[in-house]
Amino acid sequence: MKISKEVQAQARRLMRLCIGADGLMNEDTVRLVADKIAADKPRNYLALLTAFAGLVRQERAAHTATITSAVPLTEAEQAAITARLNARQAGLNYEWQVDPALIAGLTVKVGDNVTDSSIRTRIEQLTKTL
Repeated sequence: MKISKEVQAQARRLMRLCIGADGLMNEDTVRLVADKIAADKPRNYLALLTAFAGLVRQERAAHTATITSAVPLTEAEQAAITARLNARQAGLNYEWQVDPALIAGLTVKVGDNVTDSSIRTRIEQLTKTL
């Protein structure tokens, strides 16, 4: 479905209404806006809901930190990582994953930013340079 610029602008305006004073998305407001659009069914409401849902996904991804480690992390290690990330950006949701293929180290993904300090990546970089 092609979404017009006008509908995209409407979705962005609605998204701004869902951002609180603290800069974080209020999920209750998002639900109210989506329910109101679905109930009222304004012109191009399907395109509007699609564009709005895409913006909500982007906002949620920007505030989600996915930490992948080679072995399960202890509570103390998770707390240390959480503290360092919270110092950079408040209001993050955390997802913890284990991937033995990393060999050792971590990868941290927050939104579009990825920090990869895994041994697997370093080995791959060495093989490319040799």
